[in-house]
Amino acid sequence: MITSLAFVLFEDIDGAIETLSEQIPQELQPILNWFEDFYVERPNRRGVSRRNPMFPPKTWNLYHRVLNRIDRTNNHAEAAHRRLQNELSMDHPTLWKFLDTLKIIQK
Repeated sequence: MITSLAFVLFEDIDGAIETLSEQIPQELQPILNWFEDFYVERPNRRGVSRRNPMFPPKTWNLYHRVLNRIDRTNNHAEAAHRRLQNELSMDHPTLWKFLDTLKIIQK
């Protein structure tokens, strides 16, 4: 249920969290609290403002990406990294080996 928050409009996340908090079993409430602390940031004690979360919603919210049919993952970067690893076939190549491998991949 918490993962569905990634598809909620950024401005509606607070309301969605409140609704989710009312719906989830009580034993799962600590997980939702953790999510709020690190990904949304719960309001301060006065309920007036929020601190900046460690992972702000702009980094994980997918609402607009889904509507605009933009990739939701970084699979392209991961595929490029995997190809580079396979071509290098070593953990710590020299600079020249690295550059030569990049040239091979770009062909």
